[in-house]
Amino acid sequence: MPFEIQWESRGAYKRFHGFIIMDDLIQAAQRIEGDPRFDDIRYVINDFLAIAGHAVTDTQVRMLAAMDVGASYTNPNIRIAVVTDRDEVRALVQAYTAPPLNAYPTRIFATLDGAREWLRDLVPAEKL
Repeated sequence: MPFEIQWESRGAYKRFHGFIIMDDLIQAAQRIEGDPRFDDIRYVINDFLAIAGHAVTDTQVRMLAAMDVGASYTNPNIRIAVVTDRDEVRALVQAYTAPPLNAYPTRIFATLDGAREWLRDLVPAEKL
């Protein structure tokens, strides 16, 4: 499996590595959204810095966005941080956040530290 999930006190950190396909993104999302802790989390960090490449299309990413719209009925309080240095991943994030399927506030960062800083500003009372 080309991803690992670490549960944190108020969120989840997903680190992707290797070559990513759509099934990997779906499985990672289902593991988070299907977990009993999902109702209480406030953020998800998706770290793509270690990927070697991907075979994910804009259309597929919009399917993932539709899944997240459904999940947002259970927990609408999540923020999503995407960490990447790849233009093609940034383009997929733009497809994910395009209306009307924009369930969660989402931002792109070049570093994990930058992502965590943004999340600290949004949830200042929480330890990230």
